[in-house]
Amino acid sequence: MAVASESESAGKTRSWQSRWGALRLTRRFRRQLLRGLIVIAIFFALNAALASAYGVGILQYTIAGLVVGSIVIVAAIGLSLIYGIRGFANFAYGDLMTLGAYVAVIVNVLGGLSLILGAIAAFIVLGAVGILLEFLIFRRLEGRGPVAPLVASVGVGLIIQNGIRAVATTRQWNYDVTPIQEIPIVPGLGIHPIRGIATLGIGFLFMLSVHILLKYTNLGKAMRATADNLELAKATGIDTRKVRYAAWAVSCAFASTAGVLLGLGTVVSPSMGFDVILLIFAAVIVGGIGSPYGAMLGGLVVGLSQEMSIPLLLWLGRPDVIGLQHATAYKVAIPFILMIGVLLLRPWGIAGRPPAFAPRVFFVERLSRALTRRPAVADQSEGDG
Repeated sequence: MAVASESESAGKTRSWQSRWGALRLTRRFRRQLLRGLIVIAIFFALNAALASAYGVGILQYTIAGLVVGSIVIVAAIGLSLIYGIRGFANFAYGDLMTLGAYVAVIVNVLGGLSLILGAIAAFIVLGAVGILLEFLIFRRLEGRGPVAPLVASVGVGLIIQNGIRAVATTRQWNYDVTPIQEIPIVPGLGIHPIRGIATLGIGFLFMLSVHILLKYTNLGKAMRATADNLELAKATGIDTRKVRYAAWAVSCAFASTAGVLLGLGTVVSPSMGFDVILLIFAAVIVGGIGSPYGAMLGGLVVGLSQEMSIPLLLWLGRPDVIGLQHATAYKVAIPFILMIGVLLLRPWGIAGRPPAFAPRVFFVERLSRALTRRPAVADQSEGDG
């Protein structure tokens, strides 16, 4: 009995040790967490400095940047999924956003139903459109390199855009949404319930859903395996054809939601998606090409940089400074300036995977490595464990 009780207690001890080992954060995750906390601290310090210097009203541009970033994040995630699975830049993505916005217009404005039902209908319809595009066009271009599907995507985008012009003309549409006033946060600062809170909530929901899809579902694991090594994924028994269909469906469904959110902030027109496609590509490049998590970070950086640059541009437009004409129109150039800087300092993107020959290390990564560096004895004991 004593031997049995000792073996049982030893088994329980090993069980607790294994559970603790599974819950313990890895060194890489701790470094990434610290890197994110550093960026968040810098962001809050910058906003606190702006609020103390220019008043709380200056934070309205921060809220606008978060809203724009949420829209860009949803679109950039879908674009990164296709690039990771198919290996080419889908230049029809902006026009797919426009198509999703028009499907919501048909349901909401012409059908008289709520915009929520219109967004759901657009989500389903665009998912089916993505499967059709893969079945009819892009699967036939497999093995011909990235140029052939890229050129085909340009043609698909032109067909969608001109088809919308032929059917719906160039008339601009507004969604049938009940006018709601902004919710005041503090005097001089407010947020709109639909264009602000709802957009931020949907962006966060989509980020969470993508994380759950990629980390905790068999489809997400198959997508990651296919994106990393197509031939190895085939050898392990993954049906890569179904993975491609699923990636197209998810990507185009995300495009529909991004188009609906974009139409809420502006107007629905045949060229609305085409006008923002370069901004979405900038977010993908800044975050890391082919990385959905990098697309989230890149979309946030692009949205905040574009809107938070407006006070600086307004200052430059003053006659006593340089008198810049139409100063706020230059805000769209700020994300591309950041993109060039990222390409010079970290060509693989902020959250991308660096190649083995990379000579430089991003300064936040270098700082986080220095702060999380531990003695060699601790590293050796962790490796033994």
